[in-house]
Amino acid sequence: MIFVAGEALIDLIGHEGDDGGYLPVVGGANANVAMALAKAEVPHRFLARISSDSFGQKIKSHLQSYSVDLSLAVDAAEQTTLAIATIDPSGVASYSFYINGTADWAWDAAELPGAEAITELGAKAVQFGCLTAAIEPGSTVLANWLAELANFGDITLSHDLNIRPSLGFDRATELDRVSKLNSISHIIKASDADIEWLFDLAAGADLAEIASNWTMHGQLLIITRGAEGVEVYHNGARLEVPAQKIALVDTVGAGDTFMANFLVKLDDFGVLGINPREKLRSLNSENLVQALNYATAAAAIVCERAGCQPPTRQEVELRLKG
Repeated sequence: MIFVAGEALIDLIGHEGDDGGYLPVVGGANANVAMALAKAEVPHRFLARISSDSFGQKIKSHLQSYSVDLSLAVDAAEQTTLAIATIDPSGVASYSFYINGTADWAWDAAELPGAEAITELGAKAVQFGCLTAAIEPGSTVLANWLAELANFGDITLSHDLNIRPSLGFDRATELDRVSKLNSISHIIKASDADIEWLFDLAAGADLAEIASNWTMHGQLLIITRGAEGVEVYHNGARLEVPAQKIALVDTVGAGDTFMANFLVKLDDFGVLGINPREKLRSLNSENLVQALNYATAAAAIVCERAGCQPPTRQEVELRLKG
């Protein structure tokens, strides 16, 4: 089983230059991951704080339509977070947010199950990151919980940075936060843009030294480069996997779908769970490339659909055959 911890919010989606207004759809990086896992029919639980307001009811209904497991979700009194997603002519989304005092960031430690409890439920991995890991006060509660899980030693921790500079975060503070989370994580995913912003680098900068520092304790690091594909650092080696050619509609949820389906294949290969660093070290390059190609195909399918509509296993496998 894979646990996902994080936000479930409303994206108000509009298109640049379009006077048609904004359409409310369920979003949030971690909600997207949970939907993708559910679509792949992988046992999972989604740890989220979902508002009881009308938008929160829409979120629950949508997630339930995907068969997302909400049995550990918190019914929150706070209002739903809103993200304004504007799609440019090339299909790429830019975001602004209404986040003050909303449900996603109000975690209390008592709302998160302890390490023994989640292992008793069969959890092999916890996927986390993006805004829930960045916005106080909940981010500190989440970080303390993840440190407890890391000390327990039986759960793979997977961190997808998903940095949102538009929220006005302080670069040095964000780098410190991310570095601490990376140090206890076993899998790290970041876009090249995430890393370039964190280190104030020019686009296209060489990231090898940063990758070396982030993998010094045996972490598996994935760096996504959009249309240029994916590079991975694992067991001291660097691998590259090309992106698929797509008929782009938009990129909403593509990275989240990639991450979910990468975990799907790692679970298939039996490298999640007890003694996570040792299990990941045992992952051979052939299976790693297979997992990356599978995740890339899943993300490509989402890019050819409006919004985050993750594929089934059968759809991904058919895409790979084509």
